[in-house]
Amino acid sequence: MPSIEESVRILRTTRTKRAPRAGPTISKQVNPLLKSLEAKFAALDDGSSKLRDRWKEIAGESLARISEPVKIIKTRSTAANPRAGTLEVRVTGAFAPLVQHQSAVLIDRVNLYMGGKAIERIRIVQGPLSTPQKAPPPPRPRPLDAREELELQRMVADVTDDRIRADLLRLGRSILQRRKMTS
Repeated sequence: MPSIEESVRILRTTRTKRAPRAGPTISKQVNPLLKSLEAKFAALDDGSSKLRDRWKEIAGESLARISEPVKIIKTRSTAANPRAGTLEVRVTGAFAPLVQHQSAVLIDRVNLYMGGKAIERIRIVQGPLSTPQKAPPPPRPRPLDAREELELQRMVADVTDDRIRADLLRLGRSILQRRKMTS
C-alpha cells in the first residue's frame, strides 16, 4: 500500500478520464426514420385519407352522416383520362340507392376537391361506418329576463327552508328556459 504522501502525489499527477457525454435524444434518433417512413407511405396513399378528413364538406351534411370514403381504386389509364379511378364509398343499410342517385354530384364534388378528373365512378359498399357520428351538443339555454326572474322569486318567497327555496328556483329556471327554447 502506498503511503498518504504517495497517494496524494499519484492523484495530483494522474489525469482521469472525463465522464462521457450524454448521447443524442430519442427524438433526434427517431426523426430521420419517421421522415423516411412518412415519405414511403405518402407515396402509397391513394388520396382517400384526405377525403376522409374533409368528407363532411365534400359530400354535404346529409350524405356524410350515412356514408364514408373507403379507398380510391386506380384503374388503367387511357389516353383520354390518364388518372381516372373509382371511389369506394361505404354506406349504411338501405341508404345505398340515395347515394347512388347522388353519385354524379358526388363525383363532381370529389373531383373539384382533388383537382382534375381523379374519380370516374363510385362503387357503393353497404356496411357499418367505421366512425360513429357524434350527436351535436344541445343548445345552451338562454337566461331568464328580469321580469321572469322576479316572478319566479315571488312564487317561492314564502318557502322558509333555504335549500328547498334554492332547489325550487333552479327547477323553475330550467322549466322556464325549456319553454323559451321550444317556443
